[in-house]
Amino acid sequence: MGKEAKDFKNEVVLYAKMMDEKGLVNSVEGNLSVLDRSTGRLYITPSGRRKRFLTEETVAVLDNNEKQVEGEYKASSEYRLHLAALAARPDCNAVAHIHAPYLTAYAYCGKDIKLKCSTTFAMLFGEIPCLPYGRPGTVHIFDGIEEALKDHDLVLLANHGCAAVGKTLEDACKLVEAAEEVLKIYHLTREIGPVSDIPEDELEVLGELLKNR
Repeated sequence: MGKEAKDFKNEVVLYAKMMDEKGLVNSVEGNLSVLDRSTGRLYITPSGRRKRFLTEETVAVLDNNEKQVEGEYKASSEYRLHLAALAARPDCNAVAHIHAPYLTAYAYCGKDIKLKCSTTFAMLFGEIPCLPYGRPGTVHIFDGIEEALKDHDLVLLANHGCAAVGKTLEDACKLVEAAEEVLKIYHLTREIGPVSDIPEDELEVLGELLKNR
């Protein structure tokens, strides 16, 4: 039995609240979506609303012509980013566009993330690329995302935030959470002393695990 509209809305509400509780989104930044590929409808958080107060009725729904057909409030202006990411990855149905502090700090610097000290990072990401700057709310926010998502499930958006894709919002959100935690620990480690990197031959093994997962 397939999912119903209520299921998609509840998924968006659940993970939006979870990201808010963890301090990874706020009332004006960050948005989450799920695509029902059987109908082409996109279920997405509304614009400018505090995530912890969302309900099923406040989730915005866009049809396959990008027209809003449900929801008490206007859909996030970043819905085009979500649609572009989902078009680039037909194996995925969910997008988490998040402004997690450590990930966003790298985005503000326009830097790819390449760490050699974490087994988690090596096995989950290998690296996290940073896309060039694109104006929020326009088609340019996702310039380069199609190419970047070929080999990565999580990317940075220069001077903005990050975007993760997954089969479900659980998959997309847990990537953001894992990356953010690794970066937090990495920067704590730098305050303690020199960071100890994993040997190159072991990184190659971990990289193969990433390719085959």
